[in-house]
Amino acid sequence: MFQARDDLEIPAKAWRDLIDIAEKRGITTADLLRRATRLFLFVSSIKDDPGARLLLERAGRTQEVIVDLI
Repeated sequence: MFQARDDLEIPAKAWRDLIDIAEKRGITTADLLRRATRLFLFVSSIKDDPGARLLLERAGRTQEVIVDLI
């Protein structure tokens, strides 16, 4: 596994939010960041495919999510 050596700067409130989410799910913040990175990479790949759409289904309702990533 590749280990990044760069410093990652995260605003204090965002870091506290990450800690809270990780604790609620019973995982480490490092694991949460790994999962978020995989999700970001997946969503990024959708933008590269002109025929693909990202749909979010919640409470029985489906909506298309506009993917506009840098």
